[in-house]
Amino acid sequence: MGKYTVTVSKRADAMLIRHTRFLANVSVPASKELVKDFSKVLDALEDNPFQFPVETEYDLPPGQFHKALFYKRYKALFCVEGKNVYLDAVLDCREDNSKYWAT
Repeated sequence: MGKYTVTVSKRADAMLIRHTRFLANVSVPASKELVKDFSKVLDALEDNPFQFPVETEYDLPPGQFHKALFYKRYKALFCVEGKNVYLDAVLDCREDNSKYWAT
């Protein structure tokens, strides 16, 4: 068991499902690899979320969110509070994701 507790938001869960379904329409093995890589990210977050860099691409509070890149072009955004990791979004880096952070 890891040192940190990871909580995946409903939004991040829905985003992952959407990406997986889309990919499964193209290649079922590829969608399985996406889920497998995401699972590895969750394990790494439980162990040490600070191994991932701070997210600077979006208009987010400075230094608050980190990013974990996985399966070639996907990004998990999360923040750390104490021993808790809150995974807030799973993004496809090929898309314009600024809509999620518009103020």
